[in-house]
Amino acid sequence: MAMVEARGLTKRYGDQVVVDDLSFEADAGTVTGFLGPNGAGKTTTLRMLLGLVRPTAGTATIGGARYADLPHPVRQVGAMLEDPGTHPGRTARNHLRAHAVAGGIATARVGHVLEAVGLTDAADRRAATFSLGMRQRLGLATALLGDPGVLVLDEPGNGLDPEGVRWLRRLLRDLAAEGRTVLVSSHALAEMAQTVDRVVILDRGVLVAQAALEELTAGTGTRSVLRTPRADDLVAALKADGADVEPLGGDRLAVSGSTPERIAELAASRAVPIVEHTTSSDGLEDAFLRLTRMAARSGAASPVQEDA
Repeated sequence: MAMVEARGLTKRYGDQVVVDDLSFEADAGTVTGFLGPNGAGKTTTLRMLLGLVRPTAGTATIGGARYADLPHPVRQVGAMLEDPGTHPGRTARNHLRAHAVAGGIATARVGHVLEAVGLTDAADRRAATFSLGMRQRLGLATALLGDPGVLVLDEPGNGLDPEGVRWLRRLLRDLAAEGRTVLVSSHALAEMAQTVDRVVILDRGVLVAQAALEELTAGTGTRSVLRTPRADDLVAALKADGADVEPLGGDRLAVSGSTPERIAELAASRAVPIVEHTTSSDGLEDAFLRLTRMAARSGAASPVQEDA
């Protein structure tokens, strides 16, 4: 069921079109990645969805209603934009208490969300002493305060260390598993590939793709990184087989355009030992670059839509 919908959404500032006839949706029980290059119109779209910017045309709704018409918006929608807007002199606990009182939310929720984002031990520290990653966690706690069914998050992973990024991934997946709708904007494509169920891609305010992640990345290959003491011999064999090979220094190679099985077969046929071999999928990054380049060349590409 679609909980977040945009239909014909347009925003102009004078002669500049920032968002152009945009239609997309985000379903309950899913994490939807909202992606695009810098200046694509992502933040403007999210601000229209949250009633912070008035559309020039079209509609943006949550549960079928504009944000301004929701009966209990703080309890229905949790939002986190790039600047959490935390007063530097307030402690994390008092920041959340103030938001709870303003939103008519029981203050008992404060301790729960502090624990959920890993800030219990820092609850009585002033926000001015927080790192960027800690401020991001506090912004997430604020978004979760009303126990909302819809979350709208703009770059929530900014400033998080690798362990924090992994924690955020688990949190978003768990929230979706509870039946919530999670719409998340991010530039971290590799992380999004491990987090989202569906993808909406914008370029210069125009929709260029809306599909399930598996559909969008179908047919993309893997990237292999391997070590071999006979790198030159293997490079020659791989290139002759049509693979792209990038020397990484010493005995390490990065290979795309081939499969791990084919690489192993070529190495074995030439008695080339492989002492280490790891693979990763670049599917979302490849699809993103391909689609945005197509949009740039055509001016306004026809969007890739999910099959009905």
